[in-house]
This record gives sequence, structure tokens and C-alpha cells, in this order.
Amino acid sequence: MTRPPELAAESGGVFDPASDAIDLSALFGLLRRQLLLILLTTALFVGAGLAYCYLADKVYQATTRVLLDPRDKQLVGPEVVRPTQGVDLSWIETQVDLVTASGTLRKVVERENLIDDPEFGGTGSPSDMDAVLTSLARHVRAERGAQTYVIDIIVSSTSPEKAARLSIAVAEAFMASLTEAKQNAARQANLLIARQIDDLKAKAREAEDRVEAYRKENGVVQVDGRPVDEQTLKQLNEANVTARLKADEASSRLAKLDAIARTNGGDLASALSSIDSPVLGRLKVEYAMALREQAELQQTLGDRHPRMQAIGADIARSRSLIAQELNNLVARARVEADLAKSQVASSAAALAAATRKVSETSDASVALRDLEGEAAIRRDVYRAFVARAQETGLQENLQVSDARIISPAQVPLYPSSPRKKIILGLAGIGGLGVGLALALYRGRTRPARPAVRERLHLVEDPVLPQAEPEPEPVAALASESPDVLAEIGVPGSLASGDALTEEAAGELIGGVAVDSRPAFQALAEALTRPGDTEGPAVHVLFGTAASGAIAAVAYGLARVMAEEPAETLLIDANSGTVTTGSSLIGRDVHGILDVDFNHAEADAIGSRLEDASIVLLPAASARLRHEIGFHGDRLVETIRDVADGFERVVVDLGPSCPPALFNALIGIADDVVMVVDAQEADTPEIRAMFADLRHLVPDLRGMVATRATTIVVETPPATAMA
Repeated sequence: MTRPPELAAESGGVFDPASDAIDLSALFGLLRRQLLLILLTTALFVGAGLAYCYLADKVYQATTRVLLDPRDKQLVGPEVVRPTQGVDLSWIETQVDLVTASGTLRKVVERENLIDDPEFGGTGSPSDMDAVLTSLARHVRAERGAQTYVIDIIVSSTSPEKAARLSIAVAEAFMASLTEAKQNAARQANLLIARQIDDLKAKAREAEDRVEAYRKENGVVQVDGRPVDEQTLKQLNEANVTARLKADEASSRLAKLDAIARTNGGDLASALSSIDSPVLGRLKVEYAMALREQAELQQTLGDRHPRMQAIGADIARSRSLIAQELNNLVARARVEADLAKSQVASSAAALAAATRKVSETSDASVALRDLEGEAAIRRDVYRAFVARAQETGLQENLQVSDARIISPAQVPLYPSSPRKKIILGLAGIGGLGVGLALALYRGRTRPARPAVRERLHLVEDPVLPQAEPEPEPVAALASESPDVLAEIGVPGSLASGDALTEEAAGELIGGVAVDSRPAFQALAEALTRPGDTEGPAVHVLFGTAASGAIAAVAYGLARVMAEEPAETLLIDANSGTVTTGSSLIGRDVHGILDVDFNHAEADAIGSRLEDASIVLLPAASARLRHEIGFHGDRLVETIRDVADGFERVVVDLGPSCPPALFNALIGIADDVVMVVDAQEADTPEIRAMFADLRHLVPDLRGMVATRATTIVVETPPATAMA
């Protein structure tokens, strides 16, 4: 949107203030006429850059490449290097930061004696250490290659040899720092473990003493780590089982021998075959031989033959001896069986007694096992700490650095600063830009001095004279032009866009609010009421009229709405020459943007007007008003934060509102009103503009026509130009 210029301009300029067009032919003609100025400015900048390149101190950079090895290295153990599953990226970044740490740089200062080097601010005094460290830190830079474990240690100096030497020294100090850190960690761990060993030893000894005292107190005797009562019970149980087996065997033998002994005649040899006895074995052999000899002689000799009778006597004698031996064996077997039974009885009694003794000492054994378990735990912990202390003691002197130099720094052949090509290029671009700016400034249009109008004399109690006629009824205007919601009479000084003093502009704006009160009331009735929307009703005013006219309409509308019980919030986002903020509360008052840009206090940017229930909140102070158009979202956020205590919010966007600011504020607006000059309200351009906006902005309610009256104010030329 554009509007007629507030200041007249000379014709023939490159930029036409009445439109947005630029005459390219006139622009190129202007630059061609100012070509010498452009060339001289560019040559001056290039010459200054060239002089700087030759006069500035040359700085050389040397780079040492260091490889980080994140693998865990243990010299004690089967594997010297243990593979890693993954490395945290933060560990690598931490190592990069450690290159420039004060501990690393302090080693370099001491090793290279930089306390005496004037390049780093050293004068030989120990008090210069902090200054030398700070200066060295500015000369050292560590960079990590993309997705690698390689660190580039870059050191700059005015001497190429010194740059290379210091780069290697920083790398070596960094590797030494890594080794010292691991040694310190092992030493600290060893000290902490050693402090605990004596205490653990005492606790283990105390637990062992409690076990022994409990054993003595409860009569628990152990052999080979097991209680004697339990071992005795086990042995008695085994003895009882053995006795029972022997008793069973003796009873079985007795029964067998007794059965054989009662056998009369029959096959005595087969009956004796199951008895294991040497005497019976010999008698059985004799008996068998006698029977065989009898059988052989019986076939040749008769039964009455003397030899047959002698053999019969031998057989009878053998049977008698066998019977006698069987009786002896039965007697011995009976004795053994009785003895086995007595042993079973005695072992059973002993087993029962031992069982009762174990039962009686079972509770004591449970508590004893608990004490023994505690003692074993403390003994194991003590042994583990002793072993760990020995291991950490060895690790303290067996640490390997996690970094190594893969490419030591070489002496640079060319300086890294100043960079001639970049400096000369920037100097040429800057000189060309300044030359073009000077050429355009010399060919700029000359603004004409504002017309001198009739002076408005102010008294102690100023009252604006009723010079303009009463505005026409709104109903008549609506019948002639339905899009015009109201017509407001505005003094010519405000309608023409003249630059006014704050006092004069404030008096004129206040007079418009009082004189056109009926028209403002009708306008307020045509807009959205607070009860018809969630939260406060937001009314946005913009247009093609002068900034002072739009400011007067915004203040008059807010004043009428402030007559209700609730307060009205008036947002001044007008970037014109005359605004409600500068006219009613001053040009230097802080605004919303001053909180972000000038760190102003948030509770000091709003002002409550004395003669109305209105809180006036400027968007920015006078020096930041040109930034309003770029921060529409910030204004919307502020309105949402502070509008809860108000029923209505009136936003003055002024003329030629930037599209970004307009689009940001119509998103929260309930009503959008376009303020135009009354003489332009019926022109085809304004009608077409309004019709196009109505399609784009559904909340566009209509237009307010401002009609210039005869009251004008003359300001001094210096004030007008300011």
C-alpha cells in the first residue's frame, strides 16, 4: 500500500517519492557522472588494504597431528590392548579441549621458557605467568578432523621456527598430561584402597574371633572344618549298619549249620558243600575217599570181608568226626550271633545318644554357620582389596598415553596472516560500496521545506477551537457508501502529515477525540464487542491517511471504548511522523522492542493516560521505530501476554504498514478498519484496494474517512526538519 508523500520533492530525481518505481536510466546516468568519485573511493580502500598487508606483522602457523587411541591398554595381563565396542563422542571433544587447558599450556611455558618471551607478554617475572598463559592460549588452537580420532594442534607465532617448535611442545605436553592423569587416577585408587585394608583386616579378625568364642561358649568342636558331633553321628551310624549286617550274617550261618547238624544220613557230602571250613573240608575228603573205596571193594569182596568191615569202620569214624565238627561250628556260630546282636544293641544306643546330642546343638550350629559365613565374606573382601592394592600399585608405573604424534609440525614457508587476497578483495568491495553510496547521496533528491501554516496559540488550559464543522451523520454516510463506517474531522496539520511538536500533536489528537465523540461511539457500536469473542476484542487500524490522522482515530476510538468499566489497551505500532506514543507520553519513552534491544525494564514501557482509562503501550521508542515492521511476531506475543486484563485492544499500525507486520497482527484481530482520506474514499483506486483486501482479510469491517478541518499548527523550521 502506498499513499501520497508527506514532503514534496524536486522533480528529476532518480527515486520518485510518489511511487515505488525507480528510473534505471537516471540511476545509471547518475553513476556514470559520479564514476570518478567511485573509482577514487575504491582505489583509496584498495590502497589502504595493500598498505595494511605490507605493514602488518606476519603470522605463521604450524600444525602437529595427534592420533587419539581410545583402546584400553593394560600392560599387566594376557592382552596388552583391549578392543573397544564404541567411543563416546564427548570423550573425543573433551580431549580436544584438554589441548588448550591451562595445565597443558603451563608445561609448555615452563619447558620452552616462554616467561622470558616478549611475544607472549613475558618479562622474566614469575608474576607474568597468568598473562603468558592467556597469550599462549590465544596462539594455540585444537581442531578435530571430521569423524576421526585425529587432532590438529595449530600454533601461530611471528617466527616460523618458533611456531613449529611450540606446536610439537604442546602435543608432547598434551600426551604427558594424559599419562599423568592415568597415573594420578591409579595412585589415588591405590591410596583409597590402602586406607581400607587395615580396617578390613581388623573386621575380618574380629569376625574370626567371634566364631571361635561362640564355639567355645557352646561347646562346638570341629575337625577339618566340620563339627565333631556330626562326624561322631556319622561314624556311629556306619558302625550300627555294619553291626546289623554282621548280626544278620551270623544268624544266617547259625541257622544253616544248625540245619546241617540235625541231618542224619543222607547225602552228607552235598550238605557240607555249602560250609567253608578247612577241617570239614579235610574230613569230607576222607569221607568221600572211604565211600569210593567201599564201593570198589564191594564189587569184588563181600560185605563180610574184613576189609569191608574196616572201611565201614572208617566211614563211621569220619561221619562221627564230621558230626562233632559240625557241632563245634554251630557252637561258635551261636556265640558269634549273640556277640553280633549285642554289638547291634550297643551301636544303636550310641547312635541314639549321638542323635540326641546333635539335635540339642542344632540351634547353636545354625548361629555358628551364620558367624562363619560373615567371617568368610569379610576374609574374602580383605583378600580382594589386598590383591587390588598390589595391582593398582603396579599400574601406577605402567601407564601408556592415549595419544601419539603421527605428523610433527614442519617449519611453515608462508605466513597465514595477513591474507592479501581476502583483504584486497574485501577492500575493493567495501570501496566500491562506499563509492556507490557517496554517488547516490550526491545525486539524491532535495526535500522541500514544509509549508508554513496558521499558528495555533496555546494557553495554560489549552482548548482546541471548534473550527471544523460537525461531521455528517453516520447513517447518511452509510447510505451513500456502505463501506464507510464513520467520517471523522481531523485538523489539517494532522491530515497533511506535517511534523509537529509533541505538545501540539497531543492537543490536536485530544481535541479530535472530544469533538468527534458521537462518530467514535457509532464506530465502536459497529465493531465486535468483548462478549462476542474469547478474551479481549482486538481492533486493528491501518490505512492510506497520514500517520497523525490514523493516530487521532485510534486514540478517539480507544477513548470511547475506555468509558466502559474495563480499561482499554492502545498499542502504538505507527511508524509515521506523528503517533499517539510520541504525542501523548513523549518521543523517548521505551517501547516493546526496547526490552529486547536496549534491555529496558518490562514494567516501564506502558503508560496509563491521566484523562482516560487507557493504557498506552508503544511498540518502540523513536530511535527504534524503523524496526517495528520486522517484529510483528514479538508484538503479537506481547499483546497475548498483557491483554488478559483488558476488554478491548486497539492497535494503530499507521500508514504504509509493512506486509509482515500486517499479516502477523490480523491473525489475532477481531476487527480490521482501514483509515483513508475523505477525498480519496470514493476513488477507484481506494475502492479496488478495499475490495481486494476484503477477499484476503475476512475481518475487514470497513473504512473510516478522515476529513481535514481548518485548524493547523505551524512549527519552527528546525523542528520540522528534525
